[in-house]
Amino acid sequence: MLSALLVLLTAVPSGAGSGPGDGPGDGRSGRGDRGGGDPVAVDPSGRDGHCPVARRGREPHHRTGGPWTAPTRGYWLSAGYAAKGDHWAHRHTGQDFAVPTDTPVYSVGPGTVQATTCGDGFGNQVVVRHPGGVYTQYAHLSRIDVRRGDRVFPGTRLGLSGATGNVTGPHLHFEVRRTPYLGSSVPPLPWLRKKDVRLGG
Repeated sequence: MLSALLVLLTAVPSGAGSGPGDGPGDGRSGRGDRGGGDPVAVDPSGRDGHCPVARRGREPHHRTGGPWTAPTRGYWLSAGYAAKGDHWAHRHTGQDFAVPTDTPVYSVGPGTVQATTCGDGFGNQVVVRHPGGVYTQYAHLSRIDVRRGDRVFPGTRLGLSGATGNVTGPHLHFEVRRTPYLGSSVPPLPWLRKKDVRLGG
């Protein structure tokens, strides 16, 4: 019992901020070999029907002209990858896109929704698996517009930005991972630029 509690405590990000410890670890010592369990959420309470998911009548698809796209519009780049600060248990593991609440959030490329969860420091989040086994995470959403197993395309609306989880204000936390698990992140802006995605801010 005590050992299980210690494992849980070391997994939970500390502090509030623009991304809940936005992932413990610096991405170099990932947990990609972890077996079983939920791939993204520390405490996925409410993921069985209680997360704010849009009704199926809403059409989330909005394709862009190119094969890859930015995860949102009208943003400015705030906390960057590997940033230090009191908001995170370790270094920041993604890129924050500062946008008002309820700004549409899009899949950056083609793939399949790997997970949609809520209830931990990332708040409402979506993880997408792309061809080649790369994963992208979209966190702190106010609403989720897709479900696990959905096929998505560049510009598919995944949800709306928000301030759920451990945050100090509304924004999108965007992360690129080698696996669906925390701790396997890579710098997201260079990755997007290699996909010919033009980024402002």
